[in-house]
Amino acid sequence: MSISAGSVFAGNIGAENRYEYTLIGDAVNEAARLADLAKSADQRVLCAAAALDRADEIERRQWTRHSSEVLRGRSDPTRISTPANPRAK
Repeated sequence: MSISAGSVFAGNIGAENRYEYTLIGDAVNEAARLADLAKSADQRVLCAAAALDRADEIERRQWTRHSSEVLRGRSDPTRISTPANPRAK
């Protein structure tokens, strides 16, 4: 599972006889790349900094900084967090 945030286009794409409802945008691509990484992560949930930057303080405290990775198709690293361990608080 992955979480990202940002502007996306949502709507029907395609020819009149074959519309597909889809999402397009950088946040969608980032979430897809994070979902691939999450398959091998211990907690299986990864959150991009773009989402946490938009979250309130209470929500941000529920996450722990995990790593920074240059995701496929990007040149800058994405800061990645995982759910905080509730027993550690």
